[in-house]
Amino acid sequence: MNVNVAALKAAPAIDPDYADQILGPNTASRRAFREAMLQAVDLVADGTAGSLYSGTSVQGLRALLDDLDPLPEVGTGIAAALADIGRPALEHALAVGHPAVVAHLHCAVAVPALAAEVLISATNQSLDSWDQSPFATLVEERVLTWMTQLAGLPVSASGSFTSGGSQSNMTALYLAAARFGAQARRSGVILTSEQSHFSICKSAAILGFADDAVIAIATDAEGQMSVSALEAGLQRVLGEGRVPVAVVATAGTTDLGAIDPLSEIADLAAARDIWMHVDAAYGGGLLFSRHRGRLAGLERAHSIALDFHKMLFQPISCGALLLADRAYFAPLASKADYLNPEDAVFADAPNLVERSMQTTRRADALKVLMTMRAVGRDGLDALICQTLENTRAAAEAVEACDYLRLARPPSLSTVLFRYVSAGGPDLADEITLKTRAALFHAGIAALATTVFDGRVHFKLTLLNPRSTPDVVHRVLDAIGETARELETHHARA
Repeated sequence: MNVNVAALKAAPAIDPDYADQILGPNTASRRAFREAMLQAVDLVADGTAGSLYSGTSVQGLRALLDDLDPLPEVGTGIAAALADIGRPALEHALAVGHPAVVAHLHCAVAVPALAAEVLISATNQSLDSWDQSPFATLVEERVLTWMTQLAGLPVSASGSFTSGGSQSNMTALYLAAARFGAQARRSGVILTSEQSHFSICKSAAILGFADDAVIAIATDAEGQMSVSALEAGLQRVLGEGRVPVAVVATAGTTDLGAIDPLSEIADLAAARDIWMHVDAAYGGGLLFSRHRGRLAGLERAHSIALDFHKMLFQPISCGALLLADRAYFAPLASKADYLNPEDAVFADAPNLVERSMQTTRRADALKVLMTMRAVGRDGLDALICQTLENTRAAAEAVEACDYLRLARPPSLSTVLFRYVSAGGPDLADEITLKTRAALFHAGIAALATTVFDGRVHFKLTLLNPRSTPDVVHRVLDAIGETARELETHHARA
């Protein structure tokens, strides 16, 4: 070995103050951890009131960061770093807990989950082998077992936590395609609703399917996949000699919250032995409420995507993929002698790395378990039902406004509606987009817009139980006032 021993001896010792910034069993580092956590908690707690956004422009935010030296020669210490970085990070963040933040599937977070996040980050467990995450591995196994039971899957079922619905969908399609080998990439098709999430097409492209592999099936007036159109699509695909790799149903579309007819889709898939995947990233939260019956047929799926960071108030990221049979995970199995010699060393421990596309993976199941234990079945049901009730009331409020037109009655917690302009639909589209931007920069409301039936619509996504009817009324009033001002300005121009 060619080692410069003299150079090693001459290397400076680590300054104890620096070493104490690494959390360990020594008293000094734990004291530093406590002080940092308390300062960060105080910063968050003191910054929860006020507007939902500071209104600072992209250029303004970039200027703040441009003036910052990311790696100074001498560190500033935690207190100064929190002042320089932590405070603006809070001041210029979107306040997702604000009741007028109703733009996206982006939820306010449960306090028990935040407590769990501290434990997850501080222990830094990695779920790619049991000896890196002894308790956390078994927590994930326990939570997933319980989740498969809640979903009504058979005793053979299993699952894995993921970063979210996109990763769950891609993994499910990979496993579905693995049943056919290379043929799936050459001639395989995936049939899904025209309202399905874009991650289905994106996943197919990444997985190497043909450009025309994803076949969009027509939806009905409620945004649900048409079963007759699906049957016709299957017959056409089979007649062309192509391989139906999977049928993807959606339980909660992003715009309308529509839930496809899962039982009828399952009948068609089962009759032809086709993999049925259900993207329940959004609507899967109903499983935790008295409305779980709306997901009838979910239990017949081969795979299910769930997101806990939508209806279930978990910090990002936190999703799961459930499989009806743990054997379906086999194509993900791989052997790394340095990582998973469980058969020889830890024979009774789960080997979770063989259930995921990821290697290093956070212990996100802990925050789900902490929230469920702390809030309970009744509490989660009450919170979810409150969001659904808020949504119903919001739709009624929209219908009562003569300057707004409701697109469809809500199915979950999204409300889609259009501004009505005397200047016609093109002007209404323009005003809608400008109103959204104006209310956001003013810190009044965070709204979303989408295109539905060829026209720009406002979208409220009411995942916060505090987004009550009085809040929604204030938001609708602000929309009306801002839109009318913009329309008046346009008329004068």
